Amino acid sequence: MKLKMLSSLLLVFLLLLPVGLKAQKQVTDFLEMGVEDARIVSEAYLQPYGEMLGKSLNGGWYNSAGVHRIGGFDLTFGVNMAMVPDVGKTFDVAALLPQMSAEWSLEDPNLYMAPTAAGSMPEALRPGLRYQGEPVLTLPNGSGFDKLPAPMVQAAVGLPWDTEVVLRFIPSTSLGDAGKVKLYGFGVKHSLKQYIPFLKRMPMLQSSLMLGYTRLGSDVGVSYAGGSDQQLEITSGAFTSRLLVGLNMPILALYTGVGYGTTNSDFALKGDFGPALGQDPFTLGYTTNGVDFNAGLRLRFGFFAIHGDYTFGDYSMLSAGVGINIR
Repeated sequence: MKLKMLSSLLLVFLLLLPVGLKAQKQVTDFLEMGVEDARIVSEAYLQPYGEMLGKSLNGGWYNSAGVHRIGGFDLTFGVNMAMVPDVGKTFDVAALLPQMSAEWSLEDPNLYMAPTAAGSMPEALRPGLRYQGEPVLTLPNGSGFDKLPAPMVQAAVGLPWDTEVVLRFIPSTSLGDAGKVKLYGFGVKHSLKQYIPFLKRMPMLQSSLMLGYTRLGSDVGVSYAGGSDQQLEITSGAFTSRLLVGLNMPILALYTGVGYGTTNSDFALKGDFGPALGQDPFTLGYTTNGVDFNAGLRLRFGFFAIHGDYTFGDYSMLSAGVGINIR
């Protein structure tokens, strides 16, 4: 795939990620509250994107439960579309107040649910905050965009011992005003069929174990009066382990996977933010872990293949892709 096309796809990814645009602006707006209070509110506001980013990196590792023969390979471009559950579209401001400075209070105790970066709410329903009794801030609206598309380009090759390795790699790519991004990942898939006698007699039935790790890094410029060299650094790591079972036929492949995954994402404000806020004001950290399950299918037309699957979990995800596949 040409670098120009890949850069355009990555730009779309960042433009659809409010962390890189609107939500990034809200993080710096929250700094008017002071570093610690801004950190508490920002962490709640950006939580669905922090968690969804890691989840999206764990998708799209496979489109079959089978393993390539020695020298077999595929080159695949796909997109993982993670989706925020309803509970992730709002947060309880009243529950945050005990963690914040005592001078903060709600303007109206009956209005305490605010939209996250992934939610949306009319201004009249959004909570307002007072500081020492004076109105200061109405909680900002979210983007209303509750999905996060993450493009992936990866290659897989078959090795001896019924094993396949998968590589993901995007070199550090500048996206102009949207910042820069880089990504790498490594996965391995090992066939279990050789260890289960009855599977050996069923050539179309496949089973394997897959492990994969993906790491993403991105820098986005921000602007806050009174400082210099300011940026938002986004880093995310995701690990998944899956037991795969599927049916491989000449044109159609069906597959399912169940396993355990963990993610860790950090949004760090870096740079000089003036005398009041100092250097590198705060880092927001998000972790997830748990079991999920997916099911999908792949269609092959000669060397060309298309696939799609759906992941069921706390953050559901739709994955789809196209590629060249030589078994």
